[in-house]
Amino acid sequence: MTVLPDSENGYLLNYEDQEKRRMNMQHDLIKTYMGKLILAPLPFDKPNLRVLDSGTFNGLWLNDASTLLKSPTLIGADVSPTAFPANPPANTEFHIQSISDPWPTEWHNSFDLVHQKLVIACLPPDEGRQALYRLVELAKPGTGWVQFTEGSLEHLTPEQRKQYPVLARFQTLVAEMLPHFRWNPRPGKLVRQWLEEYGLEDVQEKVMEIPIGAGNKDARLGEMAKQNMLEVVANFRAAATRLPEGTGIRAEDFDPILRDIKVEFETVGGILRFNTVWGRRP
Repeated sequence: MTVLPDSENGYLLNYEDQEKRRMNMQHDLIKTYMGKLILAPLPFDKPNLRVLDSGTFNGLWLNDASTLLKSPTLIGADVSPTAFPANPPANTEFHIQSISDPWPTEWHNSFDLVHQKLVIACLPPDEGRQALYRLVELAKPGTGWVQFTEGSLEHLTPEQRKQYPVLARFQTLVAEMLPHFRWNPRPGKLVRQWLEEYGLEDVQEKVMEIPIGAGNKDARLGEMAKQNMLEVVANFRAAATRLPEGTGIRAEDFDPILRDIKVEFETVGGILRFNTVWGRRP
């Protein structure tokens, strides 16, 4: 999910080099636990597939996809061009596009794969569902696929909330905060339902649990997940300074969480969970 310093684009967090590094690290984590970049069963040997990456940020996902496909046409779209590469490959182009706005008419029914990751949370549920449906309409009827990855801030089981109490406090606080910004704290739990309601065929879902810090048997991946989450907590504290008055939530409410969650990650661990859902347009 890309993030910007102003509210005009619907984003909450600072768009700085540190956040760009976090986004790249998050991409690598999710890709590792997915097992592969594209779960939709594309005809990978077919030349000239047309692929859209919505919320593309710096085009990292497209760059990885280009190594899997034969002479593809790759299009990245994001609400801000800030992170777009200055000199993209000849088969890759980037466009400014908000998921809340209509897509170019000529793009409808034209893509073999429409991909989006960690974007739909920036809209309330009803608007997020409609945004996904607009993306579905970009896929080729009968053969085009969509693949969406989202998370939720209420994914811990009752047992996990006891095991990771500081992480549970953080998730509860942010889940209370996000609706004040018109964000959806639980899109990962909704995407499959939305796609099935639309009528997509062959809908499947993969749920990825990523252990954080001490809970991860792979020390490198555990450290990556820990650093990612520590920066997320700090970013949400910064975002809380922009809350309207009367919400009952203050930026200072994040301070004890920032202090305690690092210890929890390093001694007990934690869990991230993401849902990837894919389906074929009828």
